[in-house]
Amino acid sequence: MRKFVPVLSSICFLLAGTTLAQDIYLYPYKKITVGTKTVSSIAFSSSSKWISVESAGIISIRTVEDGKEVKSIASKPRLTVQDFIDNDKTFIYQDNTGKIFQASTDQFNIGTPTEVDKSVKVACLDPTQQYVTWINANNEVQIYDLKSGMTAGRVPSNPIIKKCSFIGYDRFGQQLAAISDQGDAFAYNPLNQKLLRQLKLQSGEFANSRTIIHSAATNSGGDRFLLGMQEVFIPKGASQKGNMMERRNMIVVYDWTSGQEVKRVPLRYRVDGMALGPGPNHVSYYSEDSRTINLLNLEKSEVGSSVAVDEKPTSIALSDDGEYLAVGTANGVVNLYEVVRNDPPDIKILKPGLNRGYGDQVVTEPTLHVEGAIEGTDKISKVFVNGETANFDYGKSFNYDVPLEKGKNKITVTVQNTESVITEKDFYVTYEPKAAAAKGGKPGDPAKFKGKRLALVIGNAEYASAAKLKNTRNDAASMAVELQALGFEVMKVLDGSYEQMKNAIYAFGDRAQSVDVSIFFYAGHGLEVDGTNYLVPVDADIQSALDVKQKAIPLTGVIRTMEFANDEGLNMIILDACRNNPFPTGKRSSGSGLARVQTPSGTLIAYSTDPGSVASDGDRANGLYTGELIKQLSVSQRIEDVFMNTRNAVERLSNGAQRPWEEARLKGVFYLK
Repeated sequence: MRKFVPVLSSICFLLAGTTLAQDIYLYPYKKITVGTKTVSSIAFSSSSKWISVESAGIISIRTVEDGKEVKSIASKPRLTVQDFIDNDKTFIYQDNTGKIFQASTDQFNIGTPTEVDKSVKVACLDPTQQYVTWINANNEVQIYDLKSGMTAGRVPSNPIIKKCSFIGYDRFGQQLAAISDQGDAFAYNPLNQKLLRQLKLQSGEFANSRTIIHSAATNSGGDRFLLGMQEVFIPKGASQKGNMMERRNMIVVYDWTSGQEVKRVPLRYRVDGMALGPGPNHVSYYSEDSRTINLLNLEKSEVGSSVAVDEKPTSIALSDDGEYLAVGTANGVVNLYEVVRNDPPDIKILKPGLNRGYGDQVVTEPTLHVEGAIEGTDKISKVFVNGETANFDYGKSFNYDVPLEKGKNKITVTVQNTESVITEKDFYVTYEPKAAAAKGGKPGDPAKFKGKRLALVIGNAEYASAAKLKNTRNDAASMAVELQALGFEVMKVLDGSYEQMKNAIYAFGDRAQSVDVSIFFYAGHGLEVDGTNYLVPVDADIQSALDVKQKAIPLTGVIRTMEFANDEGLNMIILDACRNNPFPTGKRSSGSGLARVQTPSGTLIAYSTDPGSVASDGDRANGLYTGELIKQLSVSQRIEDVFMNTRNAVERLSNGAQRPWEEARLKGVFYLK
């Protein structure tokens, strides 16, 4: 990231901003030269610590911060997949001869490869990073389990996908799509290899036209897939013998579940490669006919930012955290860009002084005086601070006194010019009352919370193939009431089937994009199989580990949903899902409890008990954990203290038998009350 000199102040904040015409843009970061040949593929580690670049049969692993090479690995001429898995502990790649290589990231020493096929055309990893899936020269789909070292599934040969341009999974890893370069698409259940649907993806604007797919990708949430599509046709009245062929280029968005077209955006140039993100509404793409990299806002159907590279672009990748975009070129260079959000240069905040880093300072007064200046040639008509009209002297300076609430506060300065074009800049401050106030004083009444709050609450009790749980429905109902009292709009599912839970999670993800605080709460049976956690719907008939993977909701799908939420806000996943496991899952499960998972930025994940342990269903109206959590939510305190006090109470009441725990990557101090 760019280095900024910190400005001393008593404020803990993060600076951002937005312009409605250009809310995210690409900022040149550095160039990394890996050779002189074409860069064929790029992969980031999930932490953005490393970047792996493949060029002319050589894999170069480098640090993102300084571009220095950590390891050089000779491979076959073409990689089909490369990635960092197991929370960046392992680097894996597969070449087109069907061999899979793995290395620990402490030394990047490659061990003996595993030969799983003779040839591979296109491949991918599933969302849990447990399965490598590919299409071979015989047009078969093969699924290989990395943990067991065995083939997990095989879809028979299908000649229609002979020229496959894309293979990928949905958010939950329970649908696998394969798309040919002619737009023939197939969706399979990867675990039982059943065909779910067959589609013809085509433009269809002109009669007798031919559709060609030049690139395809899926978004990080796995609920959309995008095609870089070109329609070739002969205009009406043109001579078929003459050279009158025309081409229309576009990006077309399809829905995973239905296969229906959601959106199409016409473009000037053919799309030869794309990287989806950050978030669900942006995609970066390039064309080999142009040296321009475009960042497209899908919602607005407009390019918000463009940058140029020196040579023909040949590959593109976005880091998992959406902070970096990498573009490889034909001359062996990787161009790294920061994906900068909401940082227009024309609004200057003069008071308070701002620190670009994450400090631990706080303001102790309930009101913040904001002063600023507006630079540029626009004629400004109005300035607002958090939606309220600011004092504005038309000499392009403004001021306003902002009431604060306890914890992290978002301050939005909105500038409107005489043509009604809106520019915004956000910054964040943390307000903590004076220490004396904690002893009974009252430093001031913080402003009532104005941010949007959304929660999805699920409680499953009436299991069709297992004994009824006593308190999970009560837990969900009580949690919904408490969250509503705290200002949340609550989506509630009681005794949810697989389809009901899955659809609710999708709907929650769609709406969580525009809120400040989001909570996913689940009470019911939870299982761990092969290191992946699953939430069990009430209609799941589970007789084996395979049934879990087919009939339960993987927690990874929920986590990928939360990645769409505002990572500068407060996002929580609360799992009271560790009741005793009644389902036969064999040796592939720990038997009880849930496994640790990697926590997304801006998110807290709370578990009702230790990994591999069992939580009490309680002998009162609520389970032990949820009952204590609801009590703590009703108290005005930092969110970390809510869970700390819940944890202490549960351990005390259970005599140490149940020990809740949390993992958090929050970007500020938050209060819910």
